[in-house]
Formats: sequence, structure tokens, C-alpha cells
Amino acid sequence: MIEEAIGADNKTRIIHLKTMHLGPEELLVAAKVTIAHSASGREIAEQIDAAEQPIREAVPNARVIYLEPDIFRADRTSAASESTGA
Repeated sequence: MIEEAIGADNKTRIIHLKTMHLGPEELLVAAKVTIAHSASGREIAEQIDAAEQPIREAVPNARVIYLEPDIFRADRTSAASESTGA
């Protein structure tokens, strides 16, 4: 549900996603997400805010959300998958 919520805007793509239960009713969501190469600081902040809202709607116990903007690079993603065994 988190992956679908992040990608719902068709502009944001997950590079890397981790979740952790902080308690029985509290979930931490941390993800690296794509941004446009030419995005301004304001546009990045707006995109992050826009990506958080559908997560909160889809998974109400996702109370702590950290989204890190990054630029997708296929070579880095495959190396990260190999090192984590994903």
C-alpha cells in the first residue's frame, strides 16, 4: 500500500524503501524517492509533501515518514540490491 501511495502521482518513484514498527500502532516509513533533475528546492519540498499525504491516507499508523529526495541511477540501485540481498 505504501509503494502504491508513493507512486500514485506518477511523478514519484521509489528508489529504496524501509519500514519499521515503532510500537503496536506506530510505523516508521523511510524512503529514497526520485526527483526531477531540474527541480527547485520549493518543487522538491512540494513533491515530498504531496507524496506523504497518500501514505498517511493508505496506512494511518504510518506516523513517522522520512522521504529523501534523490536522482534515480540504475547502476546504484542494482549495487544496493546486491549488498542488501534484495
